[in-house]
Amino acid sequence: MKGTNRFSTHKAAITLVVLLTVSLLSMGLSSPGVTGGPIGVIGSLLGSAQRGLSGAGSFIGSTVNSVRELGQLREDYEDLLEQLREYEAIERDIQDLEREILALRETLGFSQEITFANIPARVIARDPGNFFVTLTLNRGTRDGLQSDMPVIAVQEGRQGLVGRVKSVTSRTSVVKPIFDSSSYVAARLRDSRYDGLIQGGGIGTGALIMRYIPDSARAEIGYGDMIVTSGMSSVYPPGIQIGTIEAVHSRPYETSLEIEIASLLDFSRLEYVFVLAADSGEATE
Repeated sequence: MKGTNRFSTHKAAITLVVLLTVSLLSMGLSSPGVTGGPIGVIGSLLGSAQRGLSGAGSFIGSTVNSVRELGQLREDYEDLLEQLREYEAIERDIQDLEREILALRETLGFSQEITFANIPARVIARDPGNFFVTLTLNRGTRDGLQSDMPVIAVQEGRQGLVGRVKSVTSRTSVVKPIFDSSSYVAARLRDSRYDGLIQGGGIGTGALIMRYIPDSARAEIGYGDMIVTSGMSSVYPPGIQIGTIEAVHSRPYETSLEIEIASLLDFSRLEYVFVLAADSGEATE
């Protein structure tokens, strides 16, 4: 009774399986390419399954290969990017080198035009302080440098006074620039020939102030007039360009003028300078 009930419960599933089996056998027996009875049918079914599995395997293998190739392409792409960055860095180095060579050629040409014996040097450091900035050069006593030697530079084809050597070691030297508040330079108006004294305004202003020009000289001076060293000291030889007149002031009850000077040099961009061994004669402008 229980068996009958169990059969009734699974009657539909059993019937479906039987119908499918009969259908497959009929299809196999009716196919012209199938021989060998039921064994041939089973073989045909297995062959179809094998072909399906083989196709699936080929698809999976192709997909894996594609993923592997994609990973390799990404690695190649990263390598090419790294090479590109290296080439860009090399190109920047070449451009920097070309600019340095151009600056050295200009420096060498200017060095040959200086009437004084000179020692070319490179600025290797700047030491900021409260009121001034000192410049450190890559030359020292072994190169012939001594304290109080004047220092000049050239920018955009124009020479200008930088300052003087403050201290020296065997391989380096420190330069005090003319805009240092403790710096004084005996100077002269190049055209009108009036003498005065220039004092630095300190790093806070970067200004140069010329004093002791008589008030009566106002009518003979003008904006843009060149100011040079007068040679009225034991440090700076005459004729070195310093700057041009930027403003003129007169104080009540004073008999002298105060002149603001615009330096010919941009001290923040100094790279190469010339240390002069003071000699007779006047500097070439």
